[in-house]
Formats: sequence, C-alpha cells, structure tokens
Amino acid sequence: MNDVRHCPGVLVVVTCCLLAWTALPQPAMASEDAANAKAETAGERAHFAREFCEVSSERVDAYKQRLRKVLHEASDFDRHWQVGWRRAENDNRQMAALRDRDPADFAARTKVNCERIKWMVQNSLRPAARK
Repeated sequence: MNDVRHCPGVLVVVTCCLLAWTALPQPAMASEDAANAKAETAGERAHFAREFCEVSSERVDAYKQRLRKVLHEASDFDRHWQVGWRRAENDNRQMAALRDRDPADFAARTKVNCERIKWMVQNSLRPAARK
C-alpha cells in the first residue's frame, strides 16, 4: 500500500501541480513582454507629443534613446517603438480632424493630453522599483 503506483490520489495531485507550474508565466518572459508593451506605448505617446504638444523631433529621439536604456529587457526595442508610433497615426488623424472641426475642444483635449504625456514620460524614465 505504500507504493505510489497504487495511490492514484497522489498521482493526480502531482500531475495537477506540474500542470499548474508550467502554466505560470516565466519571470524573464513576463518582464520582456512588459518591456515590449511599454516600448509600444511610449512610441505611441511620443508620436502624439511630436504632432500636438510642440515637442521637437530631437527631444523625441533623445527620449527614445534614454528609454531604450531603461527598457533593456525589450526583445526588439526599435520594432516595438515603431509599432506604437504607427498605432498613433489613426488617433493623430482624428485629432487633426477635431482641430479643424472644433478648435476649442481640440485645444482643451490637447492641453490635458500633453500634460498627461509629460508626466508619463518623466515616470517612464525612472528605473523600476525593486521588490
């Protein structure tokens, strides 16, 4: 009776534990995915900032270089940045149309969004807190 082969409950528990363990995200992969997502979001915000917040291309490039050092876990920083940059194109077209259609609403939205982006940029360049 002490033989594990004759104890199906133990085998079920061991099998469930192994399946649960393999389903857990691996820390390296999770941090890489998070860094990739942050690079995409940063590219998207940078494109908006350049178009509507009077941020020069030079400042965007400098931000990109500094962020690349913070997001060193990103698998292909430039590719993910470009994905975000292209993703912003549709939103930027909508904002440009709003500028023509309703300048007051455009000005209000741009003011809020530019302030938010400025705050987010400052926070994104800080190294992640260690747990």
